Formats: sequence, structure tokens, C-alpha cells
Amino acid sequence: MKNLLLALVCLFASSTSALAQSKGAMGVGVVVGAPTAVTGKLWLDNTTAVQAGLGFDDRFTVYGDFLWHGWDVLPPVPEGKLPVYLGLGAKLRAYHDAEVGIRAVAGIAYWLPRHPVEIFLEVVPTFYLTRYRGVGLDAGLGIRYYFKS
Repeated sequence: MKNLLLALVCLFASSTSALAQSKGAMGVGVVVGAPTAVTGKLWLDNTTAVQAGLGFDDRFTVYGDFLWHGWDVLPPVPEGKLPVYLGLGAKLRAYHDAEVGIRAVAGIAYWLPRHPVEIFLEVVPTFYLTRYRGVGLDAGLGIRYYFKS
């Protein structure tokens, strides 16, 4: 486990900017999966962003994440960009009782070459701290449109 954490820290430290998005760019869209949600993303600089979502499936869900972007670990695409990103965040889920969890986000995004649109796929293990006290797995496919900053 210590080796995995060390490798992630080294990866974060050595990452370079690979995105056309810039500080202040804001995107709004939807994600379909667990949970299906309305989502927003705000870029803090060329490699970091915060995202949030408000969703309804069988429960009301609110989440927020801090994301690190910009690793070109996949083969290049002819047009657009295909970066990988990682993140950490929190999730609040309400059904009968509230459940709170810590989210670990792993995702891949495709940036359309001539349009301010991001298509993304995320896998999100969630470590619940209340009532359930277990690990859940969320996943979603989404799209966001970016407004000029």
C-alpha cells in the first residue's frame, strides 16, 4: 500500500499540463450511472479542477471532488485530447438515514477538437464512514459543455 501511495505522489508531482482548459473555465452537464446527476466542473488552473454533482437514483446524492488532470498515458488520438485524471472527494447520500463517504475518482476524458465539450467516464470507489461502513463502487458516463472564462 505504501508503494502505491508513493507511486501516486510521484505521478502527481511529475504531471504536465495536457489540457486546453484554463483557470476559471466552467462546464455544466449530466452524468448517467450511479448516481445519475447534474454535474459542474470549475478549472483552478491547467491541471486541477473541482467538480460537484447533484443526483437522484434510489437516493438523493450530493458529491464534490478535487481532480488532478493531464497525464497522457493513453495513445494519442488523431484529434482532440484523451487525458486521464484522478481525484479525491466526499459524498453525501440520503435515503432513510444520511450516509457520508470519501470518494476516490479515476477517470478518462475526451475533449472534442473544435468544441468546448468534454465527454468523460469515471469509476469511483466510495468508502462509507457512517451506517453502512463499507465500500461502494460508482461509475458514470457524462458530458459537459464549457462556457468561456
